[in-house]
Amino acid sequence: MEQLLMVAIKEEGLIPIVEGSMVVIGGRRGCDMNFVAQRLLERLKAYPTMYEVSEEFVARMTLMRNLGRTLRGDSKTLVAPLFPMIFIGGKLVGGLDQLIDIHVTGKLIPMLKEACAIWL
Repeated sequence: MEQLLMVAIKEEGLIPIVEGSMVVIGGRRGCDMNFVAQRLLERLKAYPTMYEVSEEFVARMTLMRNLGRTLRGDSKTLVAPLFPMIFIGGKLVGGLDQLIDIHVTGKLIPMLKEACAIWL
C-alpha cells in the first residue's frame, strides 16, 4: 500500500518539491486544514512550502486508502483522504492529526531541527 502511495505522489509531481524543501504541505485548494497546519508550523518558525494537489490526485488517494482498508478487512467505515499531506525533511509525516500528535508528544521540534527547518 505504501508503494502505491509513493507512486501516486511521484505522478503528482510532488517528489522534486518534497526533496527541495524542508517542510511541505500538500493539500486541496481552499482547505482550511492546510491553513491550520501552516499556522502551527509558522508559529514554530518553520515556513512550509504550500502545494496544491489536483482533484484527480485526491480521488486516487481516497480510492487507495479505502481499498487498503478493505483488503485488510477493516471496511466497516470508509475514510477521507489524507489531506493535507505534510512532509518534513523529505519524509511523509501524515495528515494534520499526525502533525498535532507529534507536536503534543514533543517530537515535532526535534524533527524540524533535524530537517534544518528551524534553528532554535
